[in-house]
Amino acid sequence: MRILVVNNYQYNNETATFEALKSSLAGYQVEYQRYKPGLQFAEAGKDLIILSGGGGEGSEIHDEYSKDRLWYADQINYVLTTKKPILGICMGFEVIARAYGSKVVQMKEYVTGPKAVSTTQKGQEIFNKKDLRQYQNHIWRVPAVSSEHFDVLAESKTGIEAIKHKTRPILATQFHPERGGSLSLDNIIQAHFA
Repeated sequence: MRILVVNNYQYNNETATFEALKSSLAGYQVEYQRYKPGLQFAEAGKDLIILSGGGGEGSEIHDEYSKDRLWYADQINYVLTTKKPILGICMGFEVIARAYGSKVVQMKEYVTGPKAVSTTQKGQEIFNKKDLRQYQNHIWRVPAVSSEHFDVLAESKTGIEAIKHKTRPILATQFHPERGGSLSLDNIIQAHFA
């Protein structure tokens, strides 16, 4: 499988989470592109596009690149227009939710470390698990998504944790499957995109 990773870690490629992402993708043919406004996504010949985690050390979901233009505007537009399968992780999840009109809300404090995540009925059908324990590292949350576009697959105390588009090959997690837990990144790729 050929994968394009759109790297949302703006300043530091060597974070533990980015290193875990690279390690989790060993065995796949992977190309990495650091995201910035105006990026031409190298999707040709790719079977899957992964929108990585990010923020915290770079641009956040609500940051503007210029007056009245979000830093992630090109990525949001890409989500809405590409025909390629997309897997969003953390910041990628927030970009996908925002692309379809969801609010992304800042919390009072970071959620970090392994946390309990409960699957919905639809999530149990897809993940074959009722309760998950997944690594989290975020300060933003998505309280609701459009039921016209998405099935909610999992939730936690802080908000929605996993969604799947109803008609397009898009799946996204607020948690970090590349950091281990009940569902690994490879589990998700093999079950939903291979």
